[in-house]
Amino acid sequence: MSAGLGNVRKAGKVGSTAALARGIVVAGLLVCGSAAGAEPPPPARPSPPPAASDHRSPDQLRKEVLERMRALRAWRIVEGLKLDEATSARLFPILARYDEREMVIAAERHDIMHELGPLTDAPHPDDARITASINRLLAIRAKQRALEDDRIKDLRKVLTPAQQAKLVMLLPRLEREFARWVHDVAGHPGRADDEP
Repeated sequence: MSAGLGNVRKAGKVGSTAALARGIVVAGLLVCGSAAGAEPPPPARPSPPPAASDHRSPDQLRKEVLERMRALRAWRIVEGLKLDEATSARLFPILARYDEREMVIAAERHDIMHELGPLTDAPHPDDARITASINRLLAIRAKQRALEDDRIKDLRKVLTPAQQAKLVMLLPRLEREFARWVHDVAGHPGRADDEP
């Protein structure tokens, strides 16, 4: 395998942790609309996975962890931006709308990254298929950036400039924390692969 393809594979592994964390963070905003008017829960790290005797399915466990992360994210946004009820009621539906789109993009990216592994590990890699996958990946990244730009434009209509700045600083910090938690829960304590 060439060095360039090895880097693509490594980037895929690194990016998959970030994509998973980003997906969880994005999913975390989906519930924020309903949590905005309620008394926010105290900040707490999501619980570790339950004992082996637990009979919940992996999907049930994933949903429960996402719900906990959503509640934490909502609380952190409300507290960090000092949002009142009216602003929260306008902000969280915007975030939820974009979060749904983000989840679709993350799933597409995940699928492409999984295609690249076997393509690059093949005894005779198919350059045309690899190039097509990389082109699709680049198109998805452009789509992601456009979505982020549109979300910021819509959020600016609701938030004050100071709140906008606080949100821009808060969201990456939350994504890093969630990535670390996901990494720890997956049995890899310490820094996540893609942390600086």
